[in-house]
Amino acid sequence: MKKNLFLVSGALMLLITMFMLMISCGGDIINTNYNKHFDEDGYLIKDSTASPFSIESPNKIKFYVEVSGSMNGFFRANKPTKFKADVWQILSYYASAADGVTILTNDGTQGATLPMGKFQTQMNTGAFVSSASTKVPLMLESILQNLDTEAGEVAVLISDMKYSPVGAAAPEVLLTTYSTDICTILGKYGKAICLIGATSEFLDKTGSSLCDTSPYYYLVMGRPEHVAGLRNGISTLLVNNGNFIDNIESGFDYGVPSCTFGIPANGYQLEGEPTIEGYDPDFSDTCTVKLKIDLANYRWAISKKELFEQAFQCKTIYGSEVKVGNIDIEIQNITDKVLKRTAIATVDLKLCHMATDSEVIEWSLTLPDLDVYEFSPYLNAKDENDVTKSFSLENFIKGMFYGGVINKSLQPNYILISKNSNI
Repeated sequence: MKKNLFLVSGALMLLITMFMLMISCGGDIINTNYNKHFDEDGYLIKDSTASPFSIESPNKIKFYVEVSGSMNGFFRANKPTKFKADVWQILSYYASAADGVTILTNDGTQGATLPMGKFQTQMNTGAFVSSASTKVPLMLESILQNLDTEAGEVAVLISDMKYSPVGAAAPEVLLTTYSTDICTILGKYGKAICLIGATSEFLDKTGSSLCDTSPYYYLVMGRPEHVAGLRNGISTLLVNNGNFIDNIESGFDYGVPSCTFGIPANGYQLEGEPTIEGYDPDFSDTCTVKLKIDLANYRWAISKKELFEQAFQCKTIYGSEVKVGNIDIEIQNITDKVLKRTAIATVDLKLCHMATDSEVIEWSLTLPDLDVYEFSPYLNAKDENDVTKSFSLENFIKGMFYGGVINKSLQPNYILISKNSNI
């Protein structure tokens, strides 16, 4: 009997010893709160529904140019304007992806498609000077119904975006329903859309300048990833020439912010994961995480420090304190001698007073979708003949954002910080 008890006791001690060895070999649990976004070892659990937005080049670009009477000042015969210089530079840069330039006719529908060289000649010699009115809804409908986004096509409309339904039935009524009409058309086709503003001289019939900063626009339509690529390229060329206003966009699903990390203070990053292990409160009460956020995928306003500070949101899940420290934003629009925008915001997140052995920081960005501050000098024109402003543009912008197509909010990201470590 004693022998059996000895054998049982020995086996039990062996099991306990083996269990203790397994625990010691397995290391510390990093995610001590068992937060659902990470496994026990601190590795992020991938969510297939929440991936970062990425930019792609379109397979084909369809360029359209409006030639209504309100555009005449940009097209004066044999007179140079910034409009001509910028339009030709943009067309030339993207010529390999385009078959030519389509001229929009008097009724807003498609006219002839000209080879690039012929378009340049006619633009420079004043062949596009016209008495036609601008019919933006008809132009949009015509362009979108002929756009094959599944084949990677993107459309770019070059226009002053002045809606002037001269000669139409009840023109004043048409103006009051303009926003609704734009919203309906955009909702019907469901494409992403970006409005890029630019300025140029506007010349009278004698060739004298009526305005040195008259606004006109590049309206880009297609799949979000393709629209964003052209948004960055066209905007960069305009910035380099000093003629850029701003860009606004709608119809995007941005997923989650894309980020990397710098070297943390008081801790170690776990193998490229959004996890900092080995935080030692005895060394310092503060763990500083250097969060590097890629802003190149979003409209350019987010890269302004004051707007980024308003847009950045963070909080802790388990009661620790987190503070936003220094913020630096580095922007480069030409990378490796090509039009490739890089915009990185480096944010110091300072975590202290950790309530448990690990903490999770939730952070995201609230994009400035409706911020049109840079456009404001060109809005609210009282007369369509005012070449310093864009008549009815504010109604078009409302149509862009209020129900036609919308931007989906960025989903949050997570950072795990733990006192434990397997290093």
